[in-house]
Amino acid sequence: MIPRLARRALSFGTRRKLTQYETTADRILAQESDCRRLSSGGLLDRVAELRRRVQAGSAIDGIKQEAFALAREAAWRALSEHPVPVQIIGALALHDGHLAEMKTGEGKTLTAALVCALNALTGRGVHVATPNDYLAERDAAWMRPFYDLLGLSTGVITQEMDDDSRREAYRCDITYGIASEFGFDYLRDNLKFSAAETVQRGHAFALVDEADATLIDEASMPLALFGPLGDHSGFYHAIDAEVASLQPSHYEIDHRRRVALTEAGYSEIELRLQQQRLLKASTTLHDIASISLLHHVMQSLRAHVMLARDRDYVVENGSVTIVDRLTGRPMPGRRYDEGLHQALEAKEGCAIGEETRTLASITFQTYFQRYAKLSGMTGTAKADTEEYRDIYGLDVISIPTHRPMIRVDETVLHSTAAGKFQAILRELEDAAARGQPVLIGVPSIEQSEALAAMLQANGWRQQNAPAQNPGSSRTFSILNAKHHAREAQIIAEAGAPGAVTIATAMAGRGTDIRLGGEHADALTRARVIAAGGLLVIGTTHHDHGRMDEQLRGRAGRQGDPGRSVIHASLQDEFLRTAAINAPPTLLTEQAATIAPSVATRLVEAAQKRHEMRSFDRRLGLLRFDTIIQRQRDNVFDLRQSIRDGSDTLMLVKRLRHETVDDLINRFATPTAPWDIAGLDHAIRSVLTLAIDIRPPSSDPKADAKVLTQLITAAADRWIDGKIASMGETMFIDILRRLMMALIDHLWSEQSERLDHLKRRIGDRGLPPHKVVAEFQLEAFALFERTIVDFRRDVTAYSMRVGILPS
Repeated sequence: MIPRLARRALSFGTRRKLTQYETTADRILAQESDCRRLSSGGLLDRVAELRRRVQAGSAIDGIKQEAFALAREAAWRALSEHPVPVQIIGALALHDGHLAEMKTGEGKTLTAALVCALNALTGRGVHVATPNDYLAERDAAWMRPFYDLLGLSTGVITQEMDDDSRREAYRCDITYGIASEFGFDYLRDNLKFSAAETVQRGHAFALVDEADATLIDEASMPLALFGPLGDHSGFYHAIDAEVASLQPSHYEIDHRRRVALTEAGYSEIELRLQQQRLLKASTTLHDIASISLLHHVMQSLRAHVMLARDRDYVVENGSVTIVDRLTGRPMPGRRYDEGLHQALEAKEGCAIGEETRTLASITFQTYFQRYAKLSGMTGTAKADTEEYRDIYGLDVISIPTHRPMIRVDETVLHSTAAGKFQAILRELEDAAARGQPVLIGVPSIEQSEALAAMLQANGWRQQNAPAQNPGSSRTFSILNAKHHAREAQIIAEAGAPGAVTIATAMAGRGTDIRLGGEHADALTRARVIAAGGLLVIGTTHHDHGRMDEQLRGRAGRQGDPGRSVIHASLQDEFLRTAAINAPPTLLTEQAATIAPSVATRLVEAAQKRHEMRSFDRRLGLLRFDTIIQRQRDNVFDLRQSIRDGSDTLMLVKRLRHETVDDLINRFATPTAPWDIAGLDHAIRSVLTLAIDIRPPSSDPKADAKVLTQLITAAADRWIDGKIASMGETMFIDILRRLMMALIDHLWSEQSERLDHLKRRIGDRGLPPHKVVAEFQLEAFALFERTIVDFRRDVTAYSMRVGILPS
C-alpha cells in the first residue's frame, strides 16, 4: 500500500510540474511578437544584458522566461526551427535539474540547446555529454549558428585533441563531448603539476544526452588512466596455453554469468602451472602468495569463456578493440584493465600490449555527482525512475509528444529460433513488395552477420559487398562495429523506400530515421507513408525492456505512421540466462507461436529478473565506489592543496614531525622495552640523521617526549640548512612536485589494493548486509597505511634533497 501511495504522490507531483511548465511555456510564447521585432544587434544586446544581470548576482530563474523567448527567436533565425511548446516544457524540466523523457524525433537536440543557452549566461560553463564522438561533433556544429546569434561560444571535445585545444574548448560557454572524455579530463587534471596545466574550469552544469546509455548502462564501468608496468608477454602466453586446454568440466558459469574453476579445474591448472614452473610444487593457487597468479589465471579463463570475438571485441590489424555492447561501436584506445586485455591478446595471437597499473579511475556514477546541477534526457526513462532518483537525485519527467503517437507495436514469441527467422524473412519479403523501409535490430555483430548470411542465402544482396547474387534487386545494409565509419550514410538512407538496415544496438545512437530518406522530396515521403512508414523488427528481446522501447521508438516519430514487431523464441539467450523456464506443455506443443498472454508473461518475467540483477550489481558497485570516492576525494584535495597552496614548508614540517611521532610510537613506547637499535636504524634511513639515543630512565614517557623534541629539532635544523643553501623558492618547488609524484604513486598502489580487496571480500561468502561494512573497515585500514607511507616518504625524500655545504 505504501509504495502504491508513494507512486501516486510522485505521479501527482509530476502532473503538477507539467502544468506549471505549460503555464510558463505559454508566457514564453506570448513574447514571440516582441522578440520578432528585434534586430540581430538588438537580440544580441538583450542577451548580453541578461548575462550581466546573472553574473552580477540576479537569480537565473528570474530571467529564464525572457531568455527562452530570445533563444526561441534565435533558433528560428539561425536554424529555421521554432521550438514548439513541448520542447520549451522539456527545456524547463532540464533547467530544474530533472531527467526529461522525450520520445524519438521530438527534438531533444534543440531542447537541450535552449537550456544550455540559459545556463551559459552564468559564465561558469555548460557541459553536454553525449555517448559518442559523432553526436558531439554533429550537435555542436548543428547548434553553433544558434549559439552564435546569442553571443555564446561553442566548443567540442574529441579523443584526438591535445591539452591546449581541450583548454580552449572548455573556456567556451557550451562544451560538447563524449561523456567518457569529460571524466578522463577530470582524472588527468588531478594528475597535473600546476593549475595552469589543467583543462577543465569547474563542474557547474552537465546535461547528459542519451542518459540511459551513460547513467545506467555504463554507469559502473570505470574510466581509468593507466601507467606502464613493463613487458610480461611471455607470462601471458604461458598462462593462455594452459588455460586454453581446460575442458568444460574444469569450470562452471553461474546464473550471473560469472566463471569459476571447479575443484577438478583447480587441480588441473595447478598441475600444469607447476610443470611450467609458474607455481612452486609446495604451494597452491589458494595460498596468499599465489593471489596474483590466480588473478591472471581467472582473467585468462574469462577471456576464453566469457568474452566472444565480434560481440565483446573485434580483431583488426592485429589488435584487439573493445566493442561497446550498447551501440555496437568499437572503442579504440580503451583497454580492459587488470590484465584482461593482455589475456585477450594472448588468446587471439595478437601482439601483447605492455601491462599497466591504474593511475586514477572513476565511474560515471561518481563523476556526474560532482556537478552542482545535473540533468539528462532520453527516449526511455520511466523504467529506471528509482535508480535515477536514488543515485543521481534526478526526477523523471515524461514530456508529452508534439503529435499523437500512432505507431503499432507487436510481439511474437516463437517456439523455435528457426521459426522465428522464417517469420522475419516473411516480414521482409512483404515489406519489400510494398516498398516499406525496414530496420532490423540485433543484439550483437555475430548475430547481425548470421542474419545477413541467411538473407544472402535467400536471394538478398548486401550493399557495398561482393555480389553473390548479382541479379538481385533486394539489398540490405549492415550497421555494426565493423561498419561504423558509414553510420551517417547508412542512417540517412535507412528510411528510403524498400531500404533494409540491420543494426546492432540501434538504441542509444541518438539519430533519427526520416521517412523517405534524409533529403527525400514530398513524393518519396508520401510513398513511404503509403507503404506503412518505417517497419522496425527486433530479432529478440533485450535484457532491459526500455531497450526494446528504444528500438521500437525509431518508428512513428513525430506522429509518423509506423509499426514495430519483436520476433523472439523460447530458445533465445535472454530467456535462458534469466533462468526463466517455459511451461513444459509449451515445449511439447507443435504450435509455431506462443499465445500472446503467455508470451507477455514470460518476457516480462525474464526482463524484470535481468533488470533487478543489473540494478543490484550497479548498486553494489556504487556502495563500494562511494567508500573509494571518499578516499579519492581526500587524496585529490590534498594534491590540489599542495599544487595550488602557499604553505608547502608548513605542510612538510607537519608531516616530518608526525613521522617522528610514528617512529617513537613504534620503537620507544612507554609500555614496552625500547628498541634502540631499531629506532637508530629508522632515524638513519628515514631522516638521514645520527642521534645519540640513551636508554630510558624510570620515566620512559617523559624520556620519549624529550627524545621526540631532540629528533624534531635536529631534523628542522637539517631542513633549514638546505633552504639556506638552495634558496626557499627552489626548495619549495622541488618539494611540491615531489609530494604530488608521491601522492600519484601511492594512490595508484592503494587503488590496486582496493580492487583486490573487493574481490577478496566477494569470495568470503559473507552475508550481503555485512559485505559493505567489512569492505569499509578494511579499506579504511589500508588508507591509514597509505597516509603513513606518504608522510614517511615525503620526510625521507625531503631530508635527501640538495647538498649541504660542509
